[in-house]
Amino acid sequence: MFLSHNDDPTLEDGFDNNGLVREICGLIRNCTPPKGIGVNGYWGTGKTSMLLQVCRQLTGVHPYGDKPPGLSAAKDVDKTIMPIWFEAWRYQHEAQPVVALLNEIRLQMGMLAKLQDKAAKLSGVALLGVLSAFDEVAKAASGGVFKPELGKVQAIGNAWEKERYQQPLPGQSIRNLLQEAVATVLKSKKMNKLAIFIDDLDRCEPETALRLMEGIKVYLNLNNCVIIFGMDQRQVERALVKALGLKNEDGAAMNADHYAREYLEKICQDIIHLPLPDKEKKSQYLSALLAKLLSDAPHTIFAERIQSITDQYDCLPANPRKIKALANRLASMIRRLENLPSVRVDSAEIDREAAFCLVTAVVYCFHRRIFEQLQKNPAYISEVIAYADASDIDKDVDSPMQGIQPSVASARELPVNPSDSNVFRLHRLLQQLAQVTDIEIKPFLFS
Repeated sequence: MFLSHNDDPTLEDGFDNNGLVREICGLIRNCTPPKGIGVNGYWGTGKTSMLLQVCRQLTGVHPYGDKPPGLSAAKDVDKTIMPIWFEAWRYQHEAQPVVALLNEIRLQMGMLAKLQDKAAKLSGVALLGVLSAFDEVAKAASGGVFKPELGKVQAIGNAWEKERYQQPLPGQSIRNLLQEAVATVLKSKKMNKLAIFIDDLDRCEPETALRLMEGIKVYLNLNNCVIIFGMDQRQVERALVKALGLKNEDGAAMNADHYAREYLEKICQDIIHLPLPDKEKKSQYLSALLAKLLSDAPHTIFAERIQSITDQYDCLPANPRKIKALANRLASMIRRLENLPSVRVDSAEIDREAAFCLVTAVVYCFHRRIFEQLQKNPAYISEVIAYADASDIDKDVDSPMQGIQPSVASARELPVNPSDSNVFRLHRLLQQLAQVTDIEIKPFLFS
C-alpha cells in the first residue's frame, strides 16, 4: 500500500515546540485584554498547527471538530476562555471581512454554548439582545450606522479624542454594544474571555488584510477579547505597504517597511516567532515521516541510511511542508528502486546509493530545472558537483542552475532564508561524494 503525507495541520509536535505552546497559552491566559498576539513564521513552517495546538491545550476545543477519532481529552484546560477559530483566507473577497468574522463569532459562541454546557442557557430576552447586538454591529461594519474606510483608523481615534467629553461617536457606542453582548454570553458560561484565532492573514490580498485588521481594531478592541494572528510577518508588512500606498521618500525618518511594521505592531502588541528547527530536528522529522510510509525491511534499512546522511549534512529546508513533500518523494523512490540492500554487506555502497537517492529527491522537489536537465543528460551531474564545490560558487553558472541561491561560498556558510526551497543545500554532501558517474546517478532519475 503506497501511503503519503498530506498538508493538514496537526496536533503532533514534530519539532518539540510544546514549551512554546505552553508559553503562548500562558500569555493568552494571563494578559489583560484588549490584546493582539502574532504568531509569526514562514509559509509552511507550521503556524496553523501551532495555533491548533495552542487552542487545544488552552481550551480543550479542537476547532475542526468536537473530538476527532483517536483524540484523547485535553488536560489542564482553562474553562474561563472561549475559543473562536477564523480562517481569514476564506473570506478575502468579502467587502468587509470583519462582518464575516463577527458572524463566525456569533455562530461559534452559540455552538459552544450548546456543546460545552447544555445546562446553562441564555434567557430568551438575553439571547435576543445578543443576536440583535451582533446584527447592529455587522450592519454598521458593512456600511450602515458606521462605515469604516481604508486608512481611517487614526482619524476615527482622533475624532473620538476630540469629542469624548461631548458625546460618544456611533462607533464607540457600537463597540460598547458588542462588548456587552460578548460579556453576556461569557457570563452565562462562567467565562471571562474570548480567544479569537485568526489564521492565514498573510495569504489574503493586501486590501483585504488591511480591512480585516482595521475592522478588528475598530470593533473588536474589547476588554474581553484576545486576538491571536497566525501570519508570515514579512508578507503582512508587504501587503500593508501596498494597501496603504506607502512609499520610500528621500530624507524620511522611516521608510515604507518601517511604517508598515509600526502599523502592524499597533494591532499585535506581542509577536512571537516560531523557532526554526536545527539540522538534528529536521533529520529526525524526515525520519519519522518516512517511518510512517515504509514498513518492509529493505526499505527501512535504506531509510535509516538516509537519516544518517541528513544527521551529518544539513540538506533540508526548515519547513515541515517541504520536508513532507520530500518524504513522499523519497518513499516513492525507495519503493521503486530495484536491488535494495536486503542482503548486501558492503555498507559503503549502500551509503553511497542512499546519498544518490537523497540528492535526486531534493533536486526533484526543489530544483526542477536541474532535475529535468539530469534526466536528459545524466552526465550533467558533473556540472552540479562543480557548482557545489565551494571554490567554484562565484563563477558564472549555466541556465539550469541560474536563479537558485547557494548556501556556501568560498568555504563559508552564507546567510539564506532557512525555509526557502530555492536555496541549494547540497554543497557539502556533493563535495563528499566527489566524483559521480552518469551510470551511478541514472537509476535515481525516474519521474
